[in-house]
Amino acid sequence: MALGLFRSLQQEEQLQQQQRDYYLAQLQHSISSTLTAVEQDVSRLTYSPLLQHFLEQPSELWLQLLQQSYLSLARLRPDYDQIRFIDRDGMEVIRINRLQGGDAYVVPGAQLQSKAHRYYVIEGLRLAQGELYLSPLDLNIEQNDVEVPYKPMLRISMPVYQRQQLQGLVVINYLGQQLLDNLQSALPERISPLLWNASGHWLHGGEGRDWQFMFTERTGLSVELPSQWQLAQQQTQGQLTAGNDCYVYQWVNHDSDHLKAPRWLLGFRDEGQGCTALQARYMKLGGQLLAAGLGGGLLLLWGGCRLRQRQWHMDQHIRHREHQLRLITDEVGSGLIMVDQQGCVRWMNPEAERLLGWTEAELLGQELHPVIHVTLSGQVLHAEACPTLEALRTGERQHAERDFFRTREGNILPVHTTVTPLLEESCEGGAVITFSDDSGHLEAENRLRHQAMTDELTGCLNRRATLQLLERLLASPDSQPGVVLFDIDHFKQVNDRYGHAAGDRVLSYYAQEIRELLRSGDGFGRIGGEEFLIVLDDIHMDSLLQLAERFRQRFDERRCPVDEHRLHVTASFGVAVRQPGESAHALMVRADTALYRAKEQGRNRVEWAPELERSA
Repeated sequence: MALGLFRSLQQEEQLQQQQRDYYLAQLQHSISSTLTAVEQDVSRLTYSPLLQHFLEQPSELWLQLLQQSYLSLARLRPDYDQIRFIDRDGMEVIRINRLQGGDAYVVPGAQLQSKAHRYYVIEGLRLAQGELYLSPLDLNIEQNDVEVPYKPMLRISMPVYQRQQLQGLVVINYLGQQLLDNLQSALPERISPLLWNASGHWLHGGEGRDWQFMFTERTGLSVELPSQWQLAQQQTQGQLTAGNDCYVYQWVNHDSDHLKAPRWLLGFRDEGQGCTALQARYMKLGGQLLAAGLGGGLLLLWGGCRLRQRQWHMDQHIRHREHQLRLITDEVGSGLIMVDQQGCVRWMNPEAERLLGWTEAELLGQELHPVIHVTLSGQVLHAEACPTLEALRTGERQHAERDFFRTREGNILPVHTTVTPLLEESCEGGAVITFSDDSGHLEAENRLRHQAMTDELTGCLNRRATLQLLERLLASPDSQPGVVLFDIDHFKQVNDRYGHAAGDRVLSYYAQEIRELLRSGDGFGRIGGEEFLIVLDDIHMDSLLQLAERFRQRFDERRCPVDEHRLHVTASFGVAVRQPGESAHALMVRADTALYRAKEQGRNRVEWAPELERSA
């Protein structure tokens, strides 16, 4: 009987530990995914071509374009309270503010302030290129006073460099209340998340004690539970009893090689019972068993019946707890898969089945890695070690901002993954894989990347992307790319006579006409007002001249509809093929010389850089 009681205690402790590990993993995943999204936005703004243009050629036009870019992002992200570009002296150059619960707007230049004394500016300007700084989570301060109502704030900043010289700092003020709300959303309603800073001060879940550290030093766990706080500082994770509640916690740090971030103590409150309540209940049962044994044969028989009855109730309770845990994991919005120490599937929730296409019955007992990380053609989807296998090997939690899983249909699904090892002392080992569909973030990244490379008016590549393509083709000394540089004839007359809207229509119309004559791999970009460049890989001069003549004829034959008019527009073309060892600049100079010759000789014609020039 005692052995049966001990086994019941072990089973319930294992179930309790699994449930607590799962809750902690969900909380950490919530923080990590939230901060990663803000990091990506800060990085995009830092390396924005618009910002680089503004730094190279400061002007009111580039400033307005940059302001509108920041404003568009602020309206897309309602949890961004401010977006700023601050120069290297700490002075705001651009600031986007958000009205209380409303729209974002550009702060006029006269209202911009120096932030040189603020800690997040000082820390941000100390960073090397490519590094980010994440501030502590605290309350926003305006005019040296804490803003009321309280506005929790995180600031993520990244230095802007140009030609290895520090130019300033991009800063996003993230509304920290959204991060705190996300923590609650990651758990069932009956479970309360908790968050403390590195000093043990309450940030969330303190029932009236949140943010007291902004007003007095005598607050937090170091004051409330000094001995238990000292122990917590020495542990990666653990639990502590506070009154009738149990705080289950772990230290989290979003720090990395490129991000300097504060450490937080993250956890949840198990209300109404201390951390040792389970053991105390079984100790009581054990005492009752001992008392029954001392009562004699009749009492022993009676006690045995009572014990079997209680054990039956405990078994029912354990099965009920297992059923509750299954209900929780079935309803959670992330995919969950548990694997054993060999990486074989033990169970998976419905969301994992939906995302991957396999049922739990199909994968049960199978080794997971070759199923989801190897394509049908045998390609391994990992550039580095598999996070699941690494977690099982090292016993440490593994996190992948961008991973790829193969689905049952053979599709490749981008996912955000966290793998949490299970402690062998409390269960049979293994790990829990938490993952979510990251297709939306990947599509947004691809969309922003496309926008950064595309001319907004014509849909062609922009100047920077076109010249980068040419440089890549010239990287091989044996390649022989050719270029066609062309310019629309008398384009200024179109703008002067019909207006700039008509000029824009002409540019987009004929850009589409030229695009129809190109192959999918050919490069086509707008490199100036009405000047375009076509880049083709490994082509001979005869073929390039024939293609340029087709372009010229298409211009001459087509008429661009503008209101009630149909405009006849021609273009002049300069053609050049790379000579051995020739640089991109030299090739472009020869093409430009040929284009100039076409203009001189009457326009609406094709000219080429001759062989004599090729050896110059």
